[in-house]
Amino acid sequence: MKQKDGSDFWDRRSREFDKQVLNVYKNAYKKTVKRSLAFLDRENRVLEIGCGTGIVTMQLADYVKEITALDISEEMLQKAEEKAKNLGKDNIQFHCSNLLDMDFPKEAFDVVTAYNVLLYMENQDEVLERIYKLLKPGGIFISATDCLGRNLSRDSVRKFWKSKLHLMPYVAFDTPIGLMRRIQKHGFLILEIVNLHKNPPNIFLVAQKTENIKKV
Repeated sequence: MKQKDGSDFWDRRSREFDKQVLNVYKNAYKKTVKRSLAFLDRENRVLEIGCGTGIVTMQLADYVKEITALDISEEMLQKAEEKAKNLGKDNIQFHCSNLLDMDFPKEAFDVVTAYNVLLYMENQDEVLERIYKLLKPGGIFISATDCLGRNLSRDSVRKFWKSKLHLMPYVAFDTPIGLMRRIQKHGFLILEIVNLHKNPPNIFLVAQKTENIKKV
């Protein structure tokens, strides 16, 4: 099971994840948090998909009512839980699970977030459909996603070959416009789209669930 869902890969990555990721994306993460806060309030119930070690989770917890944080990696979650305990963040619930395996009621959340995880999902359409159903009317979906299909970089080439050789999980090669259109077709209105990182582009996107947009 682990080999299929990629959790073994992320378990290994958890050992140096914060150091390696923040070495490259520190400023992008700061911008992600700042921009996310503009769409949150203290009464929000938030679902975070792919919380990892909780880099963003810890920073958003003080500004919302509660966060339900999911990740498929037990070791990533263990590090996130340790951070929450050490920082006294008692409004975060952690679950080691895939989104599609969780039995959440319909329209259970005000906000759903997916930071730097969509590009590793081969079933993006199924995930976006589930996110739409889980959001309350007018609810907000916030994501940040490396769009490796926009221009060639050393990182995108490396991930392409590692994925093809099954040395890491599936990797999507979306463009910013392609990603935006994919989200739109699931009934979302795009409120904001901005690039937070030069190369690869890290696209921060905010979308709102609306009943007035016909799905295509």
